[in-house]
Amino acid sequence: MAVKKKTPVTKNSVISNSITTSISNLKLALENATRAVTERTAESRKLMLESRRLKKRRTAQMGRKKRAIAADRKNHTADSGKLVRTATSELAATDKALLKTTAIRQSVLAELSGLKESLKMLSVYVKGINAADRQLAMKNKRARRRAKPKAQ
Repeated sequence: MAVKKKTPVTKNSVISNSITTSISNLKLALENATRAVTERTAESRKLMLESRRLKKRRTAQMGRKKRAIAADRKNHTADSGKLVRTATSELAATDKALLKTTAIRQSVLAELSGLKESLKMLSVYVKGINAADRQLAMKNKRARRRAKPKAQ
């Protein structure tokens, strides 16, 4: 029968070092998540404003195209045909830009919702760790008070 090797007992310094690095990693992750949420929110806001601007432009161009088509039907000339083609191409370009902006914003919003969820989780973990640290500090204070001999 093979002899099993005994695993060495973990030392206190290794465990305390592991705890310290884990807590610092959580706090660092919280800072990074906060920064990422702030940046993604700003990016989302910028894309929303761009989308609104493009929607307004699209509405104006649709009216322009409609008027150009009506004028072309009334009096079909080379200039009126050119106005219809120009209005149509401008509207197509705006539609393409609007689709692109909307798609980018949807991906940013999906990322932002995941980041907010992670941020919420991290903040709860850090709050729990801080509360546990306060509890441990209180217990240490009580123990020191009890250990002091009373002066008579």
